Amino acid sequence: MAPLIPSAEIRLSYPLYALDFDPQDANRLVVGGGGGAGGSGVGNQISVLDTSTKEALQVVSEIELSREEDSVNTIAVGPRKKNSVLVYAGINSSEDDIKKGKNEHFRVFSADLPSKTKAAAGGPKITEVSRSSFFTTKDSEAYQRVLRISQPYEGVKQIGAAATGVYRAAKDPQIAIFDIPSATGTLTAPKLRGNLELVKEAMDLDIIQISDDEYQLVYCDDYDIHTLDINNKGDSKDLYTVWTMPHDESMGAKARPSFRSIRYLTPTFVLCVANLPQAGGCVLQGFRLPNPADIGKEGKEGKARLALSVHLPKNVRRGTGLAVRNLSPPTTPSQQQGDAQFVIAVTGQDSSITLYTLEHQALAGLTLIANCHIITTLKEVHPGPISGLAFSNFVAPAASGSTKAPATVKLASIGSLGNTCVVHTLPLKKLAPPSTAVSSSVVKSLVPARYVVALKSHGPGHKGFLSFLAISAVLIALLAQALMEINGLAPPYLGTRHVVPAGWQAPYIKGLREEARLRKLQTEQEGGGGQLADILGQPAEGVPKVVIKEQGGWDSAAAAEAAEAAAEGGEGGVVKMVLKQEEGSEEITMVEEEKLDGGEKGKEWEELPVEQQELWKKALKKAGHWGEDVGEAVFKGVLFGEIGGLVGAFVRG
Repeated sequence: MAPLIPSAEIRLSYPLYALDFDPQDANRLVVGGGGGAGGSGVGNQISVLDTSTKEALQVVSEIELSREEDSVNTIAVGPRKKNSVLVYAGINSSEDDIKKGKNEHFRVFSADLPSKTKAAAGGPKITEVSRSSFFTTKDSEAYQRVLRISQPYEGVKQIGAAATGVYRAAKDPQIAIFDIPSATGTLTAPKLRGNLELVKEAMDLDIIQISDDEYQLVYCDDYDIHTLDINNKGDSKDLYTVWTMPHDESMGAKARPSFRSIRYLTPTFVLCVANLPQAGGCVLQGFRLPNPADIGKEGKEGKARLALSVHLPKNVRRGTGLAVRNLSPPTTPSQQQGDAQFVIAVTGQDSSITLYTLEHQALAGLTLIANCHIITTLKEVHPGPISGLAFSNFVAPAASGSTKAPATVKLASIGSLGNTCVVHTLPLKKLAPPSTAVSSSVVKSLVPARYVVALKSHGPGHKGFLSFLAISAVLIALLAQALMEINGLAPPYLGTRHVVPAGWQAPYIKGLREEARLRKLQTEQEGGGGQLADILGQPAEGVPKVVIKEQGGWDSAAAAEAAEAAAEGGEGGVVKMVLKQEEGSEEITMVEEEKLDGGEKGKEWEELPVEQQELWKKALKKAGHWGEDVGEAVFKGVLFGEIGGLVGAFVRG
């Protein structure tokens, strides 16, 4: 049963394309979108939503933008300035301005924080404070498709990156890298550091701070992952390709999986969403990046290594987005990441969101990622495609705090078709310290609390494999029983000997039975104990060879006289006998044909009607003279009469 995750939904008046949480307030969500330029009748807007309650979302403030310009394509919430928070957005200028070579696509807005004073004055407001142009591309259709800024740390500079995008093949794709102004300064507009000229358009990118003055950028195009080291000293660094999606040569595949999204987990690991060719499914892949000293080296040392690969559920044929949140983040850029759990969300083409947990483990300087377990799949979250996804920032509650509010992390998603925004609230729980930890209260106060998702997650299911094993065992047992029945080695529980052709039955079993039968007859012959032994031994010419089992009542003296007459050249040499079965009796006796009433004559087996053949087989089988394992070939040379009265059988020698 899927876990119950509370959610709240709001429907706005415009299509939504971008969103981001305030990193300092998980109850503040900024969304944006619109109908773009072109007279669609739908305005372009940015809205600030209050997500403090699990049951409902409220619009705190909003700004309506020019309908001559493009819609809001990207949003990132930056630092606070006094009583407001800065919001960075990607909005293309009007078509007339673009034709003139002017596209101020990077916008900065100031969103007021709620206060009693502003509530009395009409509520918080959103105002535009600056416009910039970072891209140098001459492609008139290019827009700011991706925007990311580094995680904020107190007293440390942030940087950001934005990538171009087009709705067709890009002419000259770029990534712009810029500095975020200090929260204590007077500047609001970011300062451009430089542009990366790309060979292929960036599908997605992310940026992380690895020390007080060092950062790293990672981005993916269709088939490659690239990294760039950045520092505050202005040193020029090279862009390196650390991973290339391989062809699956063993399967003879011509197409390769393609990357869709990428996010940093730590400075050592990145997580990607890759789509299989021809909408064949989606894979979540984790990569261990090369050591900083090895980046750029030839061979495996300078390349990333695949550390994790998980297939999404079959209903997700194509992944469209990725969001990641560290539940035990370091407090400073230079602090090493310890044991932590990440919560992951992946959107699919079917408007679903699949939730996972992932464990980061660190011990004696070694780190790894493992146990990527699924929590649940939220189906049909929006009435159309999901256009954006974001987790709120998580800060562990202070140990000495008086608040009793449960720890949670929020997941917001937006839909462009239904103008909807949905926020799911995931409960968290505090892990108990390990048993090896020192019990001193002073040491405990120095070790930060670790939180994980309170919902149960599970690894890849083995139910299908176990079912396959069980079915296979049953089929093998049935097959073995059937084969043993065919060969006569087991009781006929399945009755397979009656439905398979006689040729399927093992010849050596028949041979053993026939050998035993002949051995018995030979024994009878050697002991002189029965007419059947006399006839089946080495009969003289003219002595009839009886092939029916256990005939009984045979006159061997008459047979010998007939043989002697035949040897002297006289008439006779053939003894005609009749199997007589009295009506109402199951006993079959043999009499001479001349003594039959009405001059009845025998017929060969092939001359008998089918009905007579079946009656004869039943009668002989019941009397013990014939068995199905012997077959009908033994009736060759035997003349049968009409069953039910006096029946004749001409036994030929």
